[in-house]
Amino acid sequence: MSSRTKASLQRKRTSGGNAMVEWMLVMLPTFALITAFFDITFALFSWATIQDAVSEGCRYAITFQTISGDGQDVSIETTVANDSMGLVTVAGGLINVNYYTQAAPTTAIAAPNGNVPGNIVTVSIQGYPINWMVPLSGTVSNPFRPSSPANVNVYASAILGGYPAGVNSVTR
Repeated sequence: MSSRTKASLQRKRTSGGNAMVEWMLVMLPTFALITAFFDITFALFSWATIQDAVSEGCRYAITFQTISGDGQDVSIETTVANDSMGLVTVAGGLINVNYYTQAAPTTAIAAPNGNVPGNIVTVSIQGYPINWMVPLSGTVSNPFRPSSPANVNVYASAILGGYPAGVNSVTR
């Protein structure tokens, strides 16, 4: 065997580590990019879903419908929770329903009043946490954050229409 062949075989045996290092240098950023796509996609999906749920709750509110046995506020919250695809629950306390007069649109009307035709209803989800599927962000001392890195607030408002035929008031 010539010395050239020996050197070639020696190089082949010792170059396996280089391939592993190069593979890791390529795959780590690739996996980080793929998981970032998943996280951003889920964040956008969550935001769009809860925005749609709040809009549906507002549409439900202006018709003065109620679920049998519940007041209007609880019925609206239940509608929002049902339309949120499980992202938000009534018990979670994130869903808010407020009523305002057109003369004072920044001062909420306290219960039991407010849900009368001509007033403004605002349905919102405030403080919905966006949790990453892959928690790559954090610090050296706390790599996995105990709280979410972002919160989403969504709102929908409309003017309450007239009462349905034969109805003079709806319990809030």
